[in-house]
Amino acid sequence: MNQLKMNFMRLLRIFLAAVFISTLVTPVLAQTEGVANDRDGVVFFIESMPASPYRHLGTVECSAFSPDDIDPLLDHVLKQARKNYEEFDALIFRPGKGLCKADVVQFYRDPKAKRKRGRANEEPQVDAAYKLSKAVERDGMLVFVQNNPSNEYTLLGRVETPVTFRSKDIEELIDEISKISKNTYPDMDAIVIMEGSNLRKASVIKFK
Repeated sequence: MNQLKMNFMRLLRIFLAAVFISTLVTPVLAQTEGVANDRDGVVFFIESMPASPYRHLGTVECSAFSPDDIDPLLDHVLKQARKNYEEFDALIFRPGKGLCKADVVQFYRDPKAKRKRGRANEEPQVDAAYKLSKAVERDGMLVFVQNNPSNEYTLLGRVETPVTFRSKDIEELIDEISKISKNTYPDMDAIVIMEGSNLRKASVIKFK
């Protein structure tokens, strides 16, 4: 009888420990989900990774004379990739490289599925599953660039870099807007860089 009671208590402790761990881990994992932007049929993963399985085709880098601003730079890297790879689905920009180095990847497809194609005057259609992303933590927070969080969140406020901060270096811009966000809203979880702001404006959010 005592042995049965001991076994029961041991199982109960294991169960309670598992429940406790799941309550800690599940929200963290859920916070990393996002929907990445695509351009001309190619998905951009910046400060994030694809949620769908893929195969690596190769790597592409900026040329010696590349634009400083983010949108022309993304177009430049995309153009560089198309010089070497006829068919690919996404670019995964490596952290710490200022958007000047990216992995060229192709997603695994269902062999029975037909590939969607837009009309001649339309952008190619991208499977919604290929745009799902997992954000990569940067300095204790999540940074969404060309990527929108898919989980519910509370908007804490908006921030921007001061006019006195004149650097155009992409890594320095992300570091600066991240630092300002954390100092202004210490309880924040992530920032969403505003498109068209050249990384100088961001929404600061906390996941629910």
